[in-house]
Amino acid sequence: MSSVDPEALGRRGFLGVMGAVAAAAQLDGGAVAAATRGPAARSGSVVRFGTRSLHVADLTHKLTRQFNFDPAHPRIAMESVDGSGVAVGMKMHRLSLIEHTGTHIDAPSHFGEQLASLGEIPVEDLVVPLAVIDISARTARSRDAQVEPADILAWERRHGRLPGGCCVAAHSGWDPFAESARNQAERAHHSTGFGIEAARMLAETRRVKGIAVDAMTIDSGPHVPAYPVHQFWLRSGRWGIEGITNLKAVPPVGALLVVGAAPIADATGMPIRAIALF
Repeated sequence: MSSVDPEALGRRGFLGVMGAVAAAAQLDGGAVAAATRGPAARSGSVVRFGTRSLHVADLTHKLTRQFNFDPAHPRIAMESVDGSGVAVGMKMHRLSLIEHTGTHIDAPSHFGEQLASLGEIPVEDLVVPLAVIDISARTARSRDAQVEPADILAWERRHGRLPGGCCVAAHSGWDPFAESARNQAERAHHSTGFGIEAARMLAETRRVKGIAVDAMTIDSGPHVPAYPVHQFWLRSGRWGIEGITNLKAVPPVGALLVVGAAPIADATGMPIRAIALF
């Protein structure tokens, strides 16, 4: 648990942070407080501001060579290089990776060269309300479970209409390492994701900026490699996050998602640090 000096931040500063979270999620302060009293309050870190607190959940896998699912085609490599300060203990590496590795973002240009690259996504589109739809019960029955329009409508009956400009995340409980090994053993490609009708609904009748999945593709298994959701969603100018994790630590509504993505020119994606505040 970390703390912030309340004198340095001040009451107005704290209320500004909490007000921004509530406003961005289109909730009042009471709704945010109610969200933090649930199971999510028992996970993640808490930043304290005097007598008040803000929950912080890391939704990011640590980026390691474990993501080299196929050793013959490694996705990430790191080697030491000498810097100008090596004589006094400087250490640094040359990092080589495929953009779409680990917890990462897909920019629109991933499926359209003329579309926005990662470096062209406005920063205000990377700080958005987060809505979490839980499909884990269905995933236990089918490893190809996907978010359908009925899931969106059921979420809205319980929590109200999706916040404008939000990211909708599918919580399936997917373990990318265990499931990759299982797929390799079965010579199959099972994966959870979004169905194309749900994607169309979110784009055409809701003001959603991004979608996220804890699997490694926003398309469910049967639709790879045709990638209908990738084609439709990214070509509509929106972004997707794959390999997000720890969604169980976040309330279904009331959190703000911060997508820490470097504005790399011409990149079609890149590993990110996904952070939820609530």
